[in-house]
Amino acid sequence: MTYEVIVEGFVLQVEVTNCENTPPNPRSWASDWDFQGSRELEFVVVSGITYDDDGVPMDVPGYECYQVGQLYEKQIEAELWRQIDSHTQRQRWAA
Repeated sequence: MTYEVIVEGFVLQVEVTNCENTPPNPRSWASDWDFQGSRELEFVVVSGITYDDDGVPMDVPGYECYQVGQLYEKQIEAELWRQIDSHTQRQRWAA
């Protein structure tokens, strides 16, 4: 799934390639991972836009998308989790 993430002057289109969101199960003794749950996220920055000093939008080249993804990995991941969690909660409320 593709998400839009804004970080440090970049508007990025980010594709989540792998998402594991296993909630904790305190009644499970199979492993500590089952007991505590786990969250893992892998993503790729597909494209991006940035703005020059005059506010004119410019495409971010592919190699810069990769670099921005590496440089702001933690911020991008935090925003992705925020959006994923928000989407999950909306689905629960709608049901």
